[in-house]
Amino acid sequence: MGYELVKLDENDEPFEVREAVDDNYFRLNTELIGRASYLALWGAGIISGEEMIKYTTEATALDGETVSASELLSVHGIKTELKVEWLEPFTNNNKKTVGRNLCVMFANTLNDALTMIEDSPIQPDYELKEMVDFVDFLQSCQHGVWLE
Repeated sequence: MGYELVKLDENDEPFEVREAVDDNYFRLNTELIGRASYLALWGAGIISGEEMIKYTTEATALDGETVSASELLSVHGIKTELKVEWLEPFTNNNKKTVGRNLCVMFANTLNDALTMIEDSPIQPDYELKEMVDFVDFLQSCQHGVWLE
């Protein structure tokens, strides 16, 4: 189970994707979208560094489990009111269009978290390249994405 995102064209239609490696396509598994969501909330200042450390510790303990982003957020104490507008479309993989503004807001807050990690002496025990690639993808979506 995962999240598949396809860039929208100027008519708000998803681009045709013919191969898994395509600039118009990005896929994250449930663990990574949960991680991206939590990092973005931290980057936005909605959760504290202490909560981020707790999430990282508990997420490591759940390694191998398959949980959705919304389950991961609820397990780690993210209240419904913290599921801000720019994050809400990414909390499940029901088919939907997500506008450029929400993609950019998610990308920017996730990027803020990645910058804080880069500048920190404490580093996570997981690779951040996929998160950086996700930020780049979201920022490059001129018309938003189709998510499923």
